[in-house]
Amino acid sequence: MLLKRESDTKKVILRRGEVANDLDGTPLLINDRGEAYRVNDTAVSLWNMCNGITFDDLLLEVLRISSGDEEDVRKSLEQMVRQFHKISVVELRD
Repeated sequence: MLLKRESDTKKVILRRGEVANDLDGTPLLINDRGEAYRVNDTAVSLWNMCNGITFDDLLLEVLRISSGDEEDVRKSLEQMVRQFHKISVVELRD
């Protein structure tokens, strides 16, 4: 699975698709197939950071602006990147 090996955290994460708002103002992430997913502002902020950054560097950036425990932040971030990949709004490259 994604990000389970040390080498996986060195993969570059690239945004795919676009962000928009639903009629009620809820943020949406829309993949290249036009499938839209309702998300919160935090998810949009994280998605915006996925601009050719490695997971390790993304983790460092999130830790810099977060007051969370490193292990908890890592687990949450891994889960978020996995979800982004699953719905095709990020791509992972070597």
